[in-house]
Amino acid sequence: MSGAVVSERVVRALRDLGLTDYEVSAYLVLVGRGESSAGDLSKETQIPYSKVYSVLESLEEKGWVELGGGRPRLYYPRSPTEALKVESLRRENRMVELERVIVSELQPAYEKREIREKPEIWIIRGEENVSAKVRDMLARAERELMIALPLVPGTLVSTFMPSLTSLMDRRVRIQLLTTPDALRSLPKNLPNLGETRSRDEMFGGGILVDGREAVLFLGKGNTGATLLAIWADHIGLTQVAKVYFRHLWETAKPV
Repeated sequence: MSGAVVSERVVRALRDLGLTDYEVSAYLVLVGRGESSAGDLSKETQIPYSKVYSVLESLEEKGWVELGGGRPRLYYPRSPTEALKVESLRRENRMVELERVIVSELQPAYEKREIREKPEIWIIRGEENVSAKVRDMLARAERELMIALPLVPGTLVSTFMPSLTSLMDRRVRIQLLTTPDALRSLPKNLPNLGETRSRDEMFGGGILVDGREAVLFLGKGNTGATLLAIWADHIGLTQVAKVYFRHLWETAKPV
């Protein structure tokens, strides 16, 4: 095939977008040649002549190919950028339609049965257990880490400092929010790991990873000896935590 020379990764990407093997072959040849008749395309791609027109019609409907005039009729490739925009819009419209159908019928049934969500929430007790959970979260961090530390013991932070340091190598954005008093008890190099801001009043602390899971520090238990924390990955709870953190962040001073 004398079409565009591309990597197997590009071929897989086109397939993942929903193009068949015949459609991928036809589009790549058109990109390489610029134009082609259905007959020439059939010969060059080995797509059976009985199927080449249906392949081209499908590509035209999906926005990857344009049909010109003349005899024989010529087919032209759309630019990948334009074709992907058409594909994105087509999928977006399809998603809206599917959402309308599904929600209109299933949501009333869901609400009628009074089904309640069961978000996964853990209560964690003890500095060692809290630290282990935080290290587990940090190992999964990919994009951003939000840390609010008002009165959390510095000894606890020291246990997961190596995990925080490794995030810098993975280029995870780290935002640390604390108070002047807490800053004095935290590890000295902690503020150097990311952006740090301070404010006088904070009513709670915690760690939020990629906006998808959070651990909230509750302080000591009734005995005064046990650190309590809550871990959750429920989207509603994590979004509330993220909004709260951003509000505090915007009203804090850079360190």
